[in-house]
Amino acid sequence: MFRKSLLIILLGIGLFSCAGKPDMSGVTVLGLAEAKAARMAEVSLMNNGEQFVSYTDEKGLWRVKSDKTWTSGFVPGEFWYLYALSGEGVWKDRALLWTEGCRSRAYATDNDTGFQVFDSFGLAYTLGGEVSQDNLDVLLAGADILVNQRFNHEIGCFRSWKQSIVKPEILPFEVNIDQLMNLELVLWAGLNGGNPDYIDFAVSHADRTWENHVREDGSTFHVVDYNGDGSVCLKRTHQGWMDDSTWSRGQSWAVYAYAMLYRYTGLERMLERSIKCLEYFVMATEYQTDDWVPYSDFDAPLDGDNPRDTSAAAVVASACLELYHITGDELYLDRAESFILALGSEEFLAWDMNYDSLLLKGSEKWGKPEVGAIFGDYFFVEALYRWSEWSPRALPESFGL
Repeated sequence: MFRKSLLIILLGIGLFSCAGKPDMSGVTVLGLAEAKAARMAEVSLMNNGEQFVSYTDEKGLWRVKSDKTWTSGFVPGEFWYLYALSGEGVWKDRALLWTEGCRSRAYATDNDTGFQVFDSFGLAYTLGGEVSQDNLDVLLAGADILVNQRFNHEIGCFRSWKQSIVKPEILPFEVNIDQLMNLELVLWAGLNGGNPDYIDFAVSHADRTWENHVREDGSTFHVVDYNGDGSVCLKRTHQGWMDDSTWSRGQSWAVYAYAMLYRYTGLERMLERSIKCLEYFVMATEYQTDDWVPYSDFDAPLDGDNPRDTSAAAVVASACLELYHITGDELYLDRAESFILALGSEEFLAWDMNYDSLLLKGSEKWGKPEVGAIFGDYFFVEALYRWSEWSPRALPESFGL
């Protein structure tokens, strides 16, 4: 029934705009994810492997971007996970096409090189069975660029945004909480033929981030500006409400990244940090709402300037599954299940095929309207994959796993 329902959706993609809302009865969450991803590839991106997406507009239509967008790697990354979930070659073909479109990002200075290159070439190599020297070379080159252009030995961190340490006199040296996520590329490279010192650089960044971004209660500042000697110049926000408030997606990055760091390093302090950041995320979300999807900022008023953020919930859902896989503690499986079931509900899943993204009510930042976000879709599909691989429980049949 799942494949039949999916076929009906795909055959009707071009008709939905004039035929109204289709009958989605019998379609699973995974079937919907495939239909949305197919529509993105064929309609929004027109099968052009050099085009990518980031956010939708308020009507739910993808805004098409070049490979330079920080989110480019999430497009092939989602396709790689759909290939792993379905085993169908069409997803591998799409993943390969848009992975190739990310190749130039391995040779460009960008603080999000990890997102761009590891979620494309990295998943091709580790998940998609594309264990080639060419893919390895791209991954190692991307790690080299990220380290050589972004890591400052005096400060012990990777620089965020446009400034490069090629010109170290440019201050302040800004580090966002998101930067933790990009460490996977250099960690993987350090363990797979690249410079093993890269592991130490990643650990240094993670330790300094814990010292200066994370408060005693486990909440996080978004941005820390450093002086050239490594002292802190300023703590602020770029996407949250106020400088001392907690941006929910930034908090989710910390939960996910410290669990990932434990996977690569085995350092107990990384696991402890992930758990502490998760405890704050859950507490703050429960304070705001009873449906497991936080608002964009945990401290801002719950008004029109503070959109919901399904992407933050999706990131944490996937992170909770990693914590369960590491510890075997069913508390984290319970947490993952709660987030996944919430995201799979009618309130947050875009069953209307005229809305391009899979998840509704994502957030770019505080103060902007709710939109769809490709990284929200990516981490939700990753969570479904991790559930299928690691969970001893079954989700409801409506999920199609």
